[in-house]
Amino acid sequence: MAPRKNSLQDNNVLIRPLVAISRIVVSPQIMQPVKIEDDQVDRVTKLMTEKTEVLFLTDTVEEGQEDHNLVDTGVLCVVERMIQMPGAPNLAFVRPLARAKFLGLVIGQDGPYARLTTLKDITDPKIVTLEIKALEERISELFETIMRFAGEPEKVGAKKIVEDNSLFLTSRVYAMTNVAPLEWEDKIEILKCGTLKKLLETVAVIFDETEQRIKLQVYIHEKTHHELSQQQKETYLRAHLQNVREELGETDLNDLDELQAKAADKNWSKEARKHFEKELQKLRRLNVNNPEYSVQYAYLETLLELPWNNYKKSKISLDKVEEVLNRDHYGLDKVKERIMEYMAVVKLRNDLKAPILCLYGPPGVGKTSIGKSVAEAVGREYARISLGGMHDEAEIRGHRRTYIGAMPGRFLHTLSKLSSGNPLILLDEIDKVGKDYKGDPSSALLEALDPEQNNTFHDNFIDFPYDLSKVLFIATANDLSSIPPPLRDRMEVIEMPPYSKEEKREIAVRHLINQALTENGFKENEVAFTPDAIDTIIRQYTQEAGVRQLKMQISKIIRKLALLKVRKQKLPDEITGKLVSQFLDKKDSWRNSLGFRG
Repeated sequence: MAPRKNSLQDNNVLIRPLVAISRIVVSPQIMQPVKIEDDQVDRVTKLMTEKTEVLFLTDTVEEGQEDHNLVDTGVLCVVERMIQMPGAPNLAFVRPLARAKFLGLVIGQDGPYARLTTLKDITDPKIVTLEIKALEERISELFETIMRFAGEPEKVGAKKIVEDNSLFLTSRVYAMTNVAPLEWEDKIEILKCGTLKKLLETVAVIFDETEQRIKLQVYIHEKTHHELSQQQKETYLRAHLQNVREELGETDLNDLDELQAKAADKNWSKEARKHFEKELQKLRRLNVNNPEYSVQYAYLETLLELPWNNYKKSKISLDKVEEVLNRDHYGLDKVKERIMEYMAVVKLRNDLKAPILCLYGPPGVGKTSIGKSVAEAVGREYARISLGGMHDEAEIRGHRRTYIGAMPGRFLHTLSKLSSGNPLILLDEIDKVGKDYKGDPSSALLEALDPEQNNTFHDNFIDFPYDLSKVLFIATANDLSSIPPPLRDRMEVIEMPPYSKEEKREIAVRHLINQALTENGFKENEVAFTPDAIDTIIRQYTQEAGVRQLKMQISKIIRKLALLKVRKQKLPDEITGKLVSQFLDKKDSWRNSLGFRG
């Protein structure tokens, strides 16, 4: 489709090439540069060469978005010149012909076209009336004030006397609106004016609002500058924002107000609340560009995340504890009995003043899983802290806030992720805590685990006493000799012996096989293992005190079955001892024995 070359006529529907310009309004009587997007440069250049009339229409959607929202009034122009420079926007200098009403979109082979009708020229050859002269004088005064407050008085120029023709007047008014710092919405409103009087009245109102806005900005700037000179710790940005909110009467909460609102809902002691208010006031006085600001803000957020005096109801039922332990663990009768005795003492005393439990034994005997079961049985949240390889005391006590990037220690960091202040925390591998030039973490653990001290546990980051006495701690260890004597004295050691072959077989039947099946995409009991198969795995392919390797070998067999299942080959009816030897053999004899294809 090509554009028609007929002359412009009012009220005739025309079809002209359409160029959408993002949030820019072309003035109807002033030649001006317009930014052209890269994907439209070739088309605009061709239209310039052919001297084709083009409708430039404002697109209110932000640059880069796919959807478009075209304004219904634009300007029909001729492109006089294109400027393309590397690293700079593409500019087209356009000469306006007339305002136009956008009626609809037509898609052509070389791009979009617009159905339009031109709008009547608002210039009037008659003599300008006194009312129009008064409006023009008012617009000129407002324009001078706006440009002076905007810091661009050189754009005002000498004040000109209104001539008795509207062509000169409209050209001058459009020139002022093109230079003044107006919003693009205001410029569109001006563009839609259908008469000279309506144009002048609209510009006068918009200029008046713009003058008030700029004066208010200058007033706020001067006021905040005065406040800044008297209070050096207050930042310009914060004072500026505060004064804007005061002038507009806004009551929306900012970040610090949100911290204040969250603090009102916390169930903490009077001392803790007073401490928080003091630290919040300190943050309000800090410059947002000060590195200490982020540390102080993170500190207050950590205080709010901690479950101060928020305890989950935990009722110890010995029957429930026994039921859960028997459900999740086979054997370990002495271990279960010791745990039951410990829970009975806790129930009678109604506190946790008893020594900390330490489950001691080789890897894979179920120390960690017993901790999970106890947490479920007593109705507490469960969290695990791995202490293996810890050498820095700050990981327990936290970093002092004098350091950038300071954080609380492991205990308070873990509690901040929980909803209650009385969880069960499993201290895994407490025997592997190290010691070097950064301090002795085991010494810091003494305070956290000592029932006589942990009600006022001191974390360097929080720098305020925190009560850990409601937390139920259970530790695990592989080697008691590596635990420092002072720390070992605060724990009651429960030895977890190695499993016998019979116990391993029973654990495999009750737990390990179904766990391995579900983890590898099978249903429970979908694959059967004969007793001989389990004995073969225990006797020939595992040499351990626990059952970790046993589960790994079972999973290895099930993964080979998964390969058969995906290949849609027949699975064996049951896994026997002979098949175990074939599956776990280093060679691929199992493939041949089962007729594996692929």
